[in-house]
Amino acid sequence: MLFHSDKTKDNLVAAMPRYVYSWFYYSGLRAMPALDSIPYSREDEHFLWKVWYTVGTIFPKHHGAKKMITRKTFTSLLLLFVVLCATVYAQTRTEVAFPDINGYRTITADLHMHTVFSDGTVWPTVRVGEAWRNGLDVLSITDHLEYLPHKDDVLPKFNRPYEIAKPEADKMGIMLIRGAEITRDEPHGHFNAIFLSDCEPLNTPDQKDAVKAAQEQGAFIWWNHPEWKRDDGKAWCEIQQEYLDLGWMHGLEVFNGGSYYVNAHQWALDHNLTLLGNTDIHAPIDEIYNYAEGEHRTMTLVFVKENTPEGLKEALFERRTVVFGSGKLVGREEWLRPLIEASVKMETSDITLRGKSPVVVSVFNACAAPLDLELADRPSGIAFPKSLLLPSGKSAQMRVQGGGNAPAGTGPIEVSYAVKNALLAPNTPLTIKLVFKVTFAQ
Repeated sequence: MLFHSDKTKDNLVAAMPRYVYSWFYYSGLRAMPALDSIPYSREDEHFLWKVWYTVGTIFPKHHGAKKMITRKTFTSLLLLFVVLCATVYAQTRTEVAFPDINGYRTITADLHMHTVFSDGTVWPTVRVGEAWRNGLDVLSITDHLEYLPHKDDVLPKFNRPYEIAKPEADKMGIMLIRGAEITRDEPHGHFNAIFLSDCEPLNTPDQKDAVKAAQEQGAFIWWNHPEWKRDDGKAWCEIQQEYLDLGWMHGLEVFNGGSYYVNAHQWALDHNLTLLGNTDIHAPIDEIYNYAEGEHRTMTLVFVKENTPEGLKEALFERRTVVFGSGKLVGREEWLRPLIEASVKMETSDITLRGKSPVVVSVFNACAAPLDLELADRPSGIAFPKSLLLPSGKSAQMRVQGGGNAPAGTGPIEVSYAVKNALLAPNTPLTIKLVFKVTFAQ
């Protein structure tokens, strides 16, 4: 394998000017300026040394070597190297497969992230490329309005992240939604607002005026990471209740990055708020999620009538969401159940049991989340696995065995499994039924 990892490939392209410089430097043609501001990893450096060694073996040039690499030969090799790297490197998209349900299209969204325009470390267009590679359909860059550690280097113009990222998003087929984060101290906390027409009016000293300005633009507004600083179950205060009563709060972020907020999940159910999950990413995404190891960024699955900003907005206000984060799925039963039932597919539901001889049935998981099944209820006289792990996009074998004393005949048999990582409420997994047509043969 030429590259150490997909991350190394990304770094290679980002750091190509440094490589070109380094090649000149190590070849004795030190005419280029240093490019120390361009990052590259230790894996990249190891890769480069392999290249230098290979070239040096073919074209030795130091200390009296008979063959000397000429400027013309070097230039040709350099161009070949760049072309090969560009050929090997091709951006690839990891699709996040979830079935469409109940006549709605399932789309994937991350609606909370940051760039250098607040306290993030990347340019807005980088967020678009990450979203495309990670299989997202929708993103919103929601930079802080009040916390601006880079303001001496990046002017605090709150609409600029959207304006910079929009052409790239359009080119890559990503739906980009204009948004911002209202960032205030506890007990108020942080609120995201998206579907804004202008972020500037939200930059106002009074926190309520900021949320009101978002509401007046018809924004979808939610409370971010409610238990980030308060995990005592008392983070819901008068200000949240006031916003709820005024109709200024429409959702709760029950998953933020890798953190699942149990109390926030229950509050969202109690107050009929939309369930949301986002990365709140500040660093490059590959520093947080290891896609090479099968990890997925936190996201919200949204069930839309049409794949447009208007369709997304309608679905969010109607609470048609399921959260996918850290291998868990969190949602209301009306959306989570059809999603799981459409994902679990048996190779066959017709089985024949002869005495105590076991039968193996393949069960396929058609969604991007692994499903961890635990036996909840079964009919007497038939043994089913106590647990069954269905990896994403793969099949697992279910061993079914009769007791050996059932009378001959055919009939339906139901077995119930709790999907341990699919939560309807805190500590309340979804339970599904698998139905078999069983023939008992003598």
